[in-house]
Amino acid sequence: MLNNQEYITAELGKMLYEILPISSKKLKNLVYIVLGILLSKSVIISEISEKLKDYYTEANEESKIKRIYRFFSSSTIKSDYLYYNFIDEIMINYIKRSTTNKLVVIFDHTTLEDKFLILKFSLKVGKRAVPLWYKIFEYNEKDNKNFKHIKQGIEEIKDLISSYNYEVVLLADRGFKSIDLFKFINKIGWKYCIRCTNDMLVNIEGKEKIKYLRDIKTLKKGVKKFNGILLSAEKYRCNLAVCKAEEAADTWYIVTNLDSKNAVNEYKKRFIIEEMFRDLKSSGFNMEDTWTNSLIYFENLYLCLCIAYTWMIILGADCSKNKKSKIIGATKKIRNKIVRIYSLFSSGLTWFNRCYDSNRKKYALKFNLILYDI
Repeated sequence: MLNNQEYITAELGKMLYEILPISSKKLKNLVYIVLGILLSKSVIISEISEKLKDYYTEANEESKIKRIYRFFSSSTIKSDYLYYNFIDEIMINYIKRSTTNKLVVIFDHTTLEDKFLILKFSLKVGKRAVPLWYKIFEYNEKDNKNFKHIKQGIEEIKDLISSYNYEVVLLADRGFKSIDLFKFINKIGWKYCIRCTNDMLVNIEGKEKIKYLRDIKTLKKGVKKFNGILLSAEKYRCNLAVCKAEEAADTWYIVTNLDSKNAVNEYKKRFIIEEMFRDLKSSGFNMEDTWTNSLIYFENLYLCLCIAYTWMIILGADCSKNKKSKIIGATKKIRNKIVRIYSLFSSGLTWFNRCYDSNRKKYALKFNLILYDI
């Protein structure tokens, strides 16, 4: 009994059938495309098709390619709605291993050359993140960085997790600095650590010479912390942490509604989303190789990528949660300490490839979508 394509697609299909509002025919295509992406680590249709065997279709290679192309080009697939249902199931099964009820959510933009702009909110899991919500725009689309889209993402995530009583901390880079955003996050009761540009007006009690953030002198080592400052001409009250690494070109001005002493350590977690972008691009699925300029095509492709990626993080977290795991490469003993040397994504993909076409009893693939916090 092997983890062959017929078995994997049947099990993945059964699991997704319960949660995705999609026709059986389109679901079959989606499942096989996800498998093809994992096996080929590619978004090129011919390379995905090459990995798919006769269980997908007994037609020739050209027909397989056309079938995948029709799925990507289908305007009836509501990719954002499908992913919402998928991630809703993930959050239902999410298991936090820490004693806190804190969720760290990171949001950022990434681009695909001059074709598309992706706004993505992601949940921190270990040193990786899984997509919670995303919106894709044409690169030159008017107002594609408008605050209303960020607000929409936050509102949909709030709806997604409202029944779980989590304390949410939002992290973002200086491209998202906005007094309206700070006020909105405060209003819904979440926390934030967001970097600001040095040209923002600031009023700090007892520091009359400081007019702009750039006027604050940094410490050689350590963080300058201010609570209760007034930011911008609106005199928005918040807390501030300022620091600069010895060899860094830029100073961090981190605005927060947390105590300022915690701001830098929280903000450092923002860079996890960069690792996720790399996994989807050159370090993993090579998303940048897609040739399309069609927004619909790319939205459907990106849905498959996010499902494939999230599944690999789930498998990686399952492998890594036990430091006594015998999976090669997932952990290593250094100075009498067990440390992880693979990312959750690499661990998940390594385990998937090891299981593929191997004995099911010895190498069991999980299809239950239970995500462990690491």
